[in-house]
Amino acid sequence: MNNPLDYMEIRRGLPNNGFGMVRNGGARPHQGWDLWSPVGTPIFAVSDGIIESVRINAGDYGTQICMSFENPDSSGTLLYAFYAHLSQVYVKDKDWVTEGQMIGLTGKTGNASGFTSIEDEHLHFEVRTEASPGRGLRGRIDPAKFFGYDLYSCSPDLPVCEAQ
Repeated sequence: MNNPLDYMEIRRGLPNNGFGMVRNGGARPHQGWDLWSPVGTPIFAVSDGIIESVRINAGDYGTQICMSFENPDSSGTLLYAFYAHLSQVYVKDKDWVTEGQMIGLTGKTGNASGFTSIEDEHLHFEVRTEASPGRGLRGRIDPAKFFGYDLYSCSPDLPVCEAQ
């Protein structure tokens, strides 16, 4: 699988910006990774797949892309890559994309619009088992399963690094 960004670093505030029950002292989930990236950074399709939805300035996630792709661990099942807070989108619903294709640019939309420091600019990225899972961790997989745990400041064996 291709990384969603050329440079992969979870933004400041680990573990709060990693995946799992990491917010409010472990009482609140964070559904994906907040990957540090200045506004205007290119984002890429993580695999060959289909753009399931493009939403412009929609709620907390702001401008977002959701794409389906075949699970590399089990033939035939679909997963979904979800990208949020974008400034530009270069795809539309039902487009076929290829692994590594540039599909948009990072931004500060949705609840990221109030950030004033470049250190807080980021791509919110998730791996999902369904296109629209709702709140919480249900329907989401730790992106580290596919992209490695080296972005974390902890071990994958610790509760902060896994779905609860």
